[in-house]
Amino acid sequence: MTQRWLPAAFKMIVAAVAVAGSFPAQVAGLAVGGSPAPIDNQVQAFVATHCMACHDEATRENGVSLESLGNAVTDATAAGWLEALEQIERGTMPPPEEDQPGKEERHAATLALEQAIVAHARSSPAREASVLRRLNRTEYRRTVEELLGLDLSGRDPTRDFPDDTLSHGFASDGEKLVTSNFLLRRYLAAAKDVVGRAVHFEPRPEERTITLKPPFEPESYGIRYVEWELAAAKSPCAKPYSTLDLRGGCMPLWNMRQGVPAAGWYLVRVLAEAKFRFGDMDPRKMYDKSLFDPGEPLRLSMTLGSLVGIDPANGDAIRTELLSSKGRGGDGRPVAVWDVPDDVPTWLECRVWMEAGQFPRFEYANGPTNSDYRMDYYLSENRYTLLDKQQLVDFEAADKPLGWATPIFFETPRIRVHAAEVKGPLFDAWPPASHRAIFGDAPYESAAADHVLRSFAERAWRRPVAADDLTPIVELVRAGEQAAMKAGKPAEQAAQEAIVEGIQAILCAPDFLYREERGQRLDGYEIASRLSYFLWSAPPDAELLSHAVAGDLVRPDERSRAAERLLSDPRSDTFVNEFLDGWLRLRKLGSMAPSGFDVYYNDKLEPAMRQETRLFFKQLLHTNGPIADLLDSDYTFVNRALAKHYRLDWKTAEAELGKPVAGLTANDLRNDAGGLAPSQNFVRVKLPDRRRGGMLGQASVLTLTANGVDTSPVVRGAWVLENILGAPPSPAPPNVPVVEPDVRGTTTIRARLQAHRDNPACYSCHRHIDPPGFALESYDAIGTFRNNYYYPATDKSLPLDPSGEFDGVAFKGVAGFKDQLLARQPQFARCLVEKLLTHMLGRDLTAADRPAIRAIVDRAATDGFRLRDLVLLCCESDLLIQK
Repeated sequence: MTQRWLPAAFKMIVAAVAVAGSFPAQVAGLAVGGSPAPIDNQVQAFVATHCMACHDEATRENGVSLESLGNAVTDATAAGWLEALEQIERGTMPPPEEDQPGKEERHAATLALEQAIVAHARSSPAREASVLRRLNRTEYRRTVEELLGLDLSGRDPTRDFPDDTLSHGFASDGEKLVTSNFLLRRYLAAAKDVVGRAVHFEPRPEERTITLKPPFEPESYGIRYVEWELAAAKSPCAKPYSTLDLRGGCMPLWNMRQGVPAAGWYLVRVLAEAKFRFGDMDPRKMYDKSLFDPGEPLRLSMTLGSLVGIDPANGDAIRTELLSSKGRGGDGRPVAVWDVPDDVPTWLECRVWMEAGQFPRFEYANGPTNSDYRMDYYLSENRYTLLDKQQLVDFEAADKPLGWATPIFFETPRIRVHAAEVKGPLFDAWPPASHRAIFGDAPYESAAADHVLRSFAERAWRRPVAADDLTPIVELVRAGEQAAMKAGKPAEQAAQEAIVEGIQAILCAPDFLYREERGQRLDGYEIASRLSYFLWSAPPDAELLSHAVAGDLVRPDERSRAAERLLSDPRSDTFVNEFLDGWLRLRKLGSMAPSGFDVYYNDKLEPAMRQETRLFFKQLLHTNGPIADLLDSDYTFVNRALAKHYRLDWKTAEAELGKPVAGLTANDLRNDAGGLAPSQNFVRVKLPDRRRGGMLGQASVLTLTANGVDTSPVVRGAWVLENILGAPPSPAPPNVPVVEPDVRGTTTIRARLQAHRDNPACYSCHRHIDPPGFALESYDAIGTFRNNYYYPATDKSLPLDPSGEFDGVAFKGVAGFKDQLLARQPQFARCLVEKLLTHMLGRDLTAADRPAIRAIVDRAATDGFRLRDLVLLCCESDLLIQK
């Protein structure tokens, strides 16, 4: 990107910031300047009968006086009446120990009070509206991928963007998606990067096949590795393979360390075999302390690395990048995993996108660990019984100490790699699809600049583009072309360089970076964008835009049909991920890494936990299953590691591997990226009891609601109230002491909380918060089911009591608490609808939205509250087409 057009790009973005800042901010749920709305006599009678004994001006229990609110909803009393409405509606007031109104009486009072609150809110001249919304990081990346036909998984252009500010867990609130000078510079860099990857005026890269033979890595952390030495010395003991013999052992392709020459798809093949999986070793040394499980196949995984940007003189940085899957060249996630056949060298392959400069690395994913050299010691001490004559000669001839190289002389489980091939870059056509997405199939000529820019801008800006809209960018391109030719560049090269700057400018324009909605009611293009960014986090496709042009999307039935199609498209996986990250706070998983739970890391439980929850939700969404399953179910999804964590019989579950599951594809259940590792895949299993049914039994939720060390009924209880029942507790009063943990195990958390609850300032909230938390105390900080608290510091156990009383109804454990949640499905459905609408609208919900929310919940109730119905009903709602 040249300095010449930097000021113009900055001006475009800064203009968007100025416009975004011009919208008024309001407190959620409150209207300002509204007309007073009288309280119905029926409501006044209800309040007098059921509320005033505790909440008149004289009593003011918990500081609340309904008498002081008067007989009308005004600017001054709207917040108080809204709080009263929510308490009455949820059934939390009057409290369980008081006389309760009948169901019909409560419902009538709720509707009448809501009507007054809504009337006041809608009379406000400054009603809440969705503001100009910046694309968040996910939306930016997905939009660029769709526009340019790029695969950005290998090098995410948003990786250096600042984190988006979350509101209610979602990165979609327009007021919170602010822009900074730092972000502006990242936008400029990202535009240059992605356009540079998309546009290819150069000749087609030569397709090459690189064949590699052992040794693949001639040095490793400065340690002399015997196989390499033998091969280098052309010893008769040299082996025609390289060995991976320990878990996490990393084998980069040393001769490819400078990476592939051009970005593209590559076919990577590796000739490998598993050896000695059932080696006759002491199980206490090999299979227990070293974590190795001979019952599963040995697995080889492949990650990508890159030395691009590393100082060639920085040997430590180079070694780290070569030998660590968490280096700079990727995000550490395998791009392929394979189950390696025993004793037969077999070609394993994958097709993977690699950026220029990236190279493959192979790792032994599930081998034995060195167990702090206990294995080395055991092997060395028992060499006379474990080795044959020739093996013993080789071992005794090797330099000492061998350290972690010791196992290669013994028949320990290992993977032998005999050869590797990398073929590519592979293109179905040239120029590639990313280039044709901008320029079409015809060669680019200067005369086509206006057409190319307008065609690309209409897709990038998600609306029709007038000639005047593009005038500054067209002038930029023409000026750049003339300047390049004056500098002596050929006309063709000058035109190509100039149009690239124009494309970059389009991606830096406010029309691309922001989703502006200009009128009080959205036009067809704005409705199309709301639908597509809600369900795809990406721009509308051609079919959706055709409905926008026809004006169909103003009709609820057409929006429902469009949303049905979008949900049926694989791109809706982004909706599943983004909604769960926001609603359940699933993105928090791993942010507080568990301490003292080795199994969490050894068995790679974190990605398995996340995948279980996503598969569970995705199947419900695609089969239109009942939301009751989210609260309690007799099934879930597990892989081998998660089954072990849940103490499920994997042999029974394993029989289901590869079988079809309604609503999911075979690819959904795979856990091997681009490889082939059936032993890693997920299966749908029937649960033997209710402990694991629904989200509250899933390790992902139980881990993210703990702090990585221990559990707190307060934290988990507050999470349930907010995310299941839509009733977040009030913040704790000031100067209330924190409940300190007791690591020595002298008192239970229930006993410590009881002292806290005796404080009158705490009781009103904790009587709602603590019972759900007590039910979930049956699970530790990573979701392992338990019957007792265990304190390692003192080796003590204390009994665990998961019983409680929730709103006047007693329960004896997590199953009993789930029964109470199942009885509150309308409240849970309302919570889900509010979360969906918050994500879809990009703003806080207000009192004026209540009738629309109620209508959605009431319609969904007629068919038993089904998940897909709730999403489609949100799309049908008039809220979607209002600013």
